[in-house]
Amino acid sequence: MTTLSAAVIGAGSQGRVHGLGLVAAPDVRLVALADVNQAAGEALAAELGVPRTYQDYHELLEADQPDIVSICTPPVFHLDVVRAAVAAGVRAVHCEKPIALSYGDALEMAVLAADAGVQLTFNLQRRFEAVQRFAREQIMAGEIGDVVTIEGYCPNLPDWGAHILDLILFHRGDAAPSWVMGQIDVTVDRYIYGALAETASLTQIAWPDGVRAVVSTGREPHTPVLNLENNLGLLIQGTRGRVDLRGARCRVRRFGKEDLVLDSPFDTDSANWDRGVDPAIVAGTGEAIQDLADALRTGRAPVLDAAYGLRGAELIFATYESSRSRRRVPLPLDRLDNALLSGRAEGYWSPVGETHSTY
Repeated sequence: MTTLSAAVIGAGSQGRVHGLGLVAAPDVRLVALADVNQAAGEALAAELGVPRTYQDYHELLEADQPDIVSICTPPVFHLDVVRAAVAAGVRAVHCEKPIALSYGDALEMAVLAADAGVQLTFNLQRRFEAVQRFAREQIMAGEIGDVVTIEGYCPNLPDWGAHILDLILFHRGDAAPSWVMGQIDVTVDRYIYGALAETASLTQIAWPDGVRAVVSTGREPHTPVLNLENNLGLLIQGTRGRVDLRGARCRVRRFGKEDLVLDSPFDTDSANWDRGVDPAIVAGTGEAIQDLADALRTGRAPVLDAAYGLRGAELIFATYESSRSRRRVPLPLDRLDNALLSGRAEGYWSPVGETHSTY
């Protein structure tokens, strides 16, 4: 089997997660890292045994010409890195989230890759989690009857919301929604990985078959940051039962039958996590990387094909547009901007203060 060369651009926490996945992937060799912080790049390279580091990713792309590039920079740089990677002849790009600062940027990334024949994936690795796959299998098997409603929650839309919305689509068999209605609050300028996020939000999603989903975001100051039950949850109601996905546990409640329960095999106590990173994220990202490498070799579509990430991004930006325009937004979304940013500039919200975090 031909060995694929790979590089990571961005040597922060997620850069390390991607690096671990690339090092562990069969017949993939991590040949280079790039980060503007030279010390960070060199430290990660030393840990992972990577032979070359750069401060300028353009130099990496020109010198090493990798087959696979993982983009782990702040989202403001994602589109530029995709442009450079495509121009350099990279065969596969695996990009972190938040995907982009606007829906137009997200679409442009996908168009650039498709036009050049480059395989583009976004790291929505929770599709690989055992509890999510178990839930999907039970829904498909009819254990809860027909899905009627879905409720979800997470801290914010751009980062955690990318996961919760993707999982809702996953559990709906990736059926396309018909409209979105949303409301957001911007009490403070809250930045997640450098991207402006809402303080809190409510999103309603509708499908042509009548199924509705509602997602709420926002986290009070006292809520533990790394408590999965507080950070991520789904309740999928069916005609004969419901699926309760709370953090690292899936419970399938079947009316008149015993519950089916599956727990994540990974430690859920953040005090035991290596450098504060959930081991389920490391494992899921590793599976995603192995899958995209196999897809690159075989020509099949990867599990995390860019189309799925775009659909989730569409729901995020449609929520912002619905709040800005005070109307229900039909899909496909026809606005390419970020209504959170444009509405903020137009004075729709008057935030007081500013916060920066990665959650």
